[in-house]
Amino acid sequence: MGTYLLGNVSDAEAIDNLQEIRPTLRFTASGTLTATATILALMLTLLSFSENADRKLRGYHYDRIWWIARFSAAIFIAALLLLMVLNVPINNAEETFAGQYNLVYYGLLAYAALIGGFMITIILLLYQAARDIIVIAHPDRTASGLYVDENNGEDVLTKRERERMRPVEDEKE
Repeated sequence: MGTYLLGNVSDAEAIDNLQEIRPTLRFTASGTLTATATILALMLTLLSFSENADRKLRGYHYDRIWWIARFSAAIFIAALLLLMVLNVPINNAEETFAGQYNLVYYGLLAYAALIGGFMITIILLLYQAARDIIVIAHPDRTASGLYVDENNGEDVLTKRERERMRPVEDEKE
């Protein structure tokens, strides 16, 4: 949008601009592919940690993990498509896109901006999920609002307090 507000681009300028932004867009697409693939793998670890928690977590925690996985998969596919489009040689397509280079240029910029926006969304969702897991694992903090049975009026214990309540069977031997 900022590029559009600065002024319209002619076809000749759009061709030059496309040549200039292609390496940057390739780098962005490659980084996004790597990031989303890593995030999907880390979601399995987060899900495993969540399932091994002492108490059952509320549904919104799992919903958040589900949305992170959905967004990551969608952005992985979008970044892969962007990388494939960028591999098309522009010089060979000059006759096909005659008069349309400015649309292609703005389209690629908008597409890259959407990918960036979704990556920011994924990072914010990851932050919230990590914050919840840190609160659950922290020995001196109370995980209020994260557990299912909290509305039943039960006391919410810290992890350290929960560990003290467990019987220690190995010490007797």
